Amino acid sequence: MLAGLIQSVNERWMSYQASKHVWSEWNYLILDIETSGLDAKQDHIVSVGWVCIQNGVIELDTARHIVIESTDVGESVGIHMITDSDIELHGKRQESVLRYLRHLLRDRILVMHHAPLELNFLKQAWKKEVLPAFSVNWLDTLAIERAKANRAQQPIQDGGFRLCACRERYGLPDYDGHDALTDALATAELLLAQIAYQGVDCRLHDLNQMGGGKTSFTPR
Repeated sequence: MLAGLIQSVNERWMSYQASKHVWSEWNYLILDIETSGLDAKQDHIVSVGWVCIQNGVIELDTARHIVIESTDVGESVGIHMITDSDIELHGKRQESVLRYLRHLLRDRILVMHHAPLELNFLKQAWKKEVLPAFSVNWLDTLAIERAKANRAQQPIQDGGFRLCACRERYGLPDYDGHDALTDALATAELLLAQIAYQGVDCRLHDLNQMGGGKTSFTPR
């Protein structure tokens, strides 16, 4: 009961702080996940890529791309171009990667493009590895873009919220290839463009209102 009360107080304090401080006073970890399919209960994580934003700047020396040990990649090799041989040579234990991410996210906001899909896979992986419960604040650049379009009463065609389509609206270039690290960098650039559109006084609270939240990863 005491632990729950402490967590509740911490969440209220986080919300209060977010309402006061501009977005650049927070640190962010931008994550992309490549998977063997779209069903988090049946498919698995193939690779993860991330990069951090600190003091409003993308820190390229934090960029990482890690292939996860798994049974096989199946037909998804045609999407992310990671082969069974790549996994055999370079694959890392999923548990170790998740523990590392947990460490990095202790003082950072998790950012993804299409958060529901990414979070579902993280939660399933968390349960599989039976890791300690952990809560994280997150932002979804897709949801932020959708909220912006709704506010402007701007209709978006099918496919218009894909990462490349969102970037195009801000004049950002399209990247060749399709891997987790490239998409993480692309999402980081998109987030900065979205923030610039909101204005210099944009707060984390404003971004949360457009497309953010808090979730918990639990071992069961």
